[in-house]
Amino acid sequence: MTVLEAISGRNGHKEMTESCGCDVRTGSSLRRKVTGGLIAAVLLTAFLSFWLWHSARRAEQDAYWVSHTYEVMAMIEGTLRDVRDTNATANEFVSSGQESLLVPYQAGRSTISRDEDTLRRLMADNLSQQKRMQMFEPQVRAVLEFDETQIAKRRQLGAYPGGGGAREIRRLVVALRATTQDMHAEEMRLLSLRLQGMAADQRLTRFIAIAGLFLEIGLWSLAFLVIIHEIEVSGRATLQLNALNAELEQRVGERTAALQSEIADRRRTQEIAERLAAVVESSGDAIMTKALDGTITAWNLGAEKVFGYSSEEAVGKPIAMLLPPERAEEESGILSRIRRGENVAHYDTVRVRKDGKNIDVSVSISLLRDHTGAIVGASKIARDITVRKAAEREVQALNHNLEARVIERTAELKASNHELEAFSYSVSHDLRVPIRHIRGFAKILVERFCSSLPAEAQEHLHLIEQGASRMGQLVDELLKLARLGRQVLSVEVTGLSSLVKDVVSLLTPEIEGRQVEWKIGELPFVECDPTLTRQVFQNLISNALKYSRPRSPAVIEIGETEKEGEQAIFVKDNGVGFNMKYSDKLFGVFQRLHVAEEFEGTGIGLATVERIIKKHGGRVWVEAELDRGATFYFTLSGAEHPVPEKAAAAAGGSL
Repeated sequence: MTVLEAISGRNGHKEMTESCGCDVRTGSSLRRKVTGGLIAAVLLTAFLSFWLWHSARRAEQDAYWVSHTYEVMAMIEGTLRDVRDTNATANEFVSSGQESLLVPYQAGRSTISRDEDTLRRLMADNLSQQKRMQMFEPQVRAVLEFDETQIAKRRQLGAYPGGGGAREIRRLVVALRATTQDMHAEEMRLLSLRLQGMAADQRLTRFIAIAGLFLEIGLWSLAFLVIIHEIEVSGRATLQLNALNAELEQRVGERTAALQSEIADRRRTQEIAERLAAVVESSGDAIMTKALDGTITAWNLGAEKVFGYSSEEAVGKPIAMLLPPERAEEESGILSRIRRGENVAHYDTVRVRKDGKNIDVSVSISLLRDHTGAIVGASKIARDITVRKAAEREVQALNHNLEARVIERTAELKASNHELEAFSYSVSHDLRVPIRHIRGFAKILVERFCSSLPAEAQEHLHLIEQGASRMGQLVDELLKLARLGRQVLSVEVTGLSSLVKDVVSLLTPEIEGRQVEWKIGELPFVECDPTLTRQVFQNLISNALKYSRPRSPAVIEIGETEKEGEQAIFVKDNGVGFNMKYSDKLFGVFQRLHVAEEFEGTGIGLATVERIIKKHGGRVWVEAELDRGATFYFTLSGAEHPVPEKAAAAAGGSL
């Protein structure tokens, strides 16, 4: 089709459009009518929607005020009933003198006070009711004051005071009932007015809704008929235009599509071929193709570098020349899978270079199909991984040697620790007898020869006795530490709060006369050895009490917090603290940061804490500041358990 023919076709299309102009002008007035009708229908719909919304709001308000009226009426009746009940209770007490009757009487007075507050709030919008409320409240107080007078007389006389006040209470109750009837009548009047208003609004809403519905149906029906007519006019014009334009558009479209498709296909094929060729040639991996019989059909530069064969040497040869003798059957299995239409994913294998050297390669194979979809061969990508495999074998060998050395070193450490614990236990045990002898003989000297010894000798004996006592305490602590290394954990679900409670009770005699403020938070249930964990809390809390001795009050805080991404238990005090640069010595045996004259101790307690925590698989650390207290943290490897209260008691105590 020539350009002249296309222009001629477009001119014919223009003439046909002009010939249909009269029909378009004829329908223009119709479109204006349709537009006006649609606008009217939309406006009517919007008005009806607004009116219905407004009516719903009015109905909600009316319903609220009706409900409010019923609530006021119920409260008036309830208040009057409470006054009668309270008066009846007071009369029963005056008659019987039973003090137990005054409990409901006092409760009734409280209820009446609340009822009056509620009535004042509910009647805040009604001036006339507020005036009646001003009469109602004094009348209620008069009844209650009369009851109080009768109760006081009964208590004073110790007997029934007589029925002289019956006339007075009847007068007060009658006046109160008259006021409540007036208030009730006012609410009934308001209720009648509000119900009449609701009924009138409902009638008006129904009328407007029905009238609007019929009017809207009429407008939409008229618009529908006009639209149908317009569609018919437009349809006739469209058919005339389509009939003239159909052949021209079809011929132009077919030819244009054919030319564009042909050009795009050629350009796409050329770009793909160039891109694939560049990728294949520039790749460092060996990329080749082979036929279904295993013959090599393509060979890139990467394949020349990996296997040593040039393209001329490899193309046309069987790919089996790259397989070592022990893997000769591997290729037949791969070709069978290719014929079945299976891709071969990445796998590691061994191939032979031209120089006869075996190399490790990572291979992946994909199918090649022709334009009909039939399988004609496969593409193969091979990457030389010889260096990586050698590194992996070296790493495996190093790991094997490292594991052997770790096992050997661990055994040596266990043996050394066992020997050290045995030595500590033996030395501590052997020292106990000489120490007891020293203490015993020193005590004998003091008791028998104290009067004949000079003061200086007595002081020396006293120092000997104190030193022996301290040495005995150290030996006992060392024995405990040595036994701890051999002790087997007896793990069970334990409530830490109960352990803390036991320890605090145990230490209470030591803080007698001191001002101590305890802040104990909620602690979890964990899997641990309860005996050893109790020892941890005892050592840490004893330390906190000891080093906060100069403070009044001493503040000891125990709880759970999150530190460094894990849940930790802490014991905090406001004591003397210490410089953190010495914190590495704190958990060592016999390591102390304060002299014995200031704070007593053996220097073994925190070492015991660290050993127990490590035995549980946790860790312990401290944060402190000189003269501002210290906080000890520790973790336990046992999982936390959200145990209910009954199970908590069975597991070791309740929180």
